[in-house]
Amino acid sequence: MAKGSRRFLAVGVLAIWAAPVAAQGPQGTDWLPFPEPRVESPAGQPAALIIDDVGDDRAAGLRAIELAEGGTLSVLPHTPHGRDLAERAHQRGREVMLHLPMEAKNGADPGPGALFLDMDEAQIRETVARALEAVPHAAGVNNHMGSLITRHPGHMTWLMEELAARDDLYFIDSRTSARSVAQQMAEEQGVDNAVRHVFLDPRRDAEVIAEQFERFVALAQQGAGVIAIGHPYPETLDLLEEELPGLRERGVALVPASELVDEPATDPLEGDRR
Repeated sequence: MAKGSRRFLAVGVLAIWAAPVAAQGPQGTDWLPFPEPRVESPAGQPAALIIDDVGDDRAAGLRAIELAEGGTLSVLPHTPHGRDLAERAHQRGREVMLHLPMEAKNGADPGPGALFLDMDEAQIRETVARALEAVPHAAGVNNHMGSLITRHPGHMTWLMEELAARDDLYFIDSRTSARSVAQQMAEEQGVDNAVRHVFLDPRRDAEVIAEQFERFVALAQQGAGVIAIGHPYPETLDLLEEELPGLRERGVALVPASELVDEPATDPLEGDRR
């Protein structure tokens, strides 16, 4: 299928599943065009599901670990249960990421171990190193918040240089700002990278979450290596526990996030640069 036709289909899918929801998302643009389709595996089209914000609530973290084979957990550093949950996830064969806190433009507190715009290069590197030490078995990194700092090339370059100095770490842009340059800086530093396409829970509303999950499935069925991010909210976990067991029957196979990053991406995803 020609690239133009594929993007026309993707837009059509979004118009059906998510137009009312995407406009209400709290973290910036919620639609991005897709790279060339990946080859379908016998189990279905590969897609990744990342559960963010793991570490503060132990019970919710344990539920997230047990969701489904192929799921990825992104763990906040320096949280009460982050290290233990990362170890447990690794033991269960789940891929672990560092959910690196970063400064937001609305002034919200990103939590301990965050990167801030007023940090110099040495502080950025030290903060990243300490955060990685706090989350054992981290295979990659994505940003927690970060709608301010991900817009700044210098700080993102320092981050990516630190990741590039460590073997096999990838970066996924959570895309909390349409003006993020994080993925571009990852490209320039040779860090394997990808970008979030769908937020499952832009609002803690069961109906919205169900609509976003259907959007995730529909896009995944197109074969573009879709990455969704959700959070360990009771509403999200309830839906995923019900729906994920039937995902393969719908032609979608969950894979670790590391399987959907490129080295470097040959067709960089573009976002709304407002």
